Amino acid sequence: MEKRLENLELKLMDMEMTVEQLNSVIVDQQQTIERLAHKVSRFEQQLQATDSPLASLSEEVPPPHY
Repeated sequence: MEKRLENLELKLMDMEMTVEQLNSVIVDQQQTIERLAHKVSRFEQQLQATDSPLASLSEEVPPPHY
């Protein structure tokens, strides 16, 4: 009986360590998601701030091989 209890305690300790590791990974991923979302937001603002990054057809210069 004592051996079974000891095995259960060892499994519980192992599971607690696994949960802590998974939690750490989740926290890191959430921070990464927040950083990426912030970058996307900044890129959207920069894109909206530019008038038009594309030249009109009359302003297009043909490639040098033409």
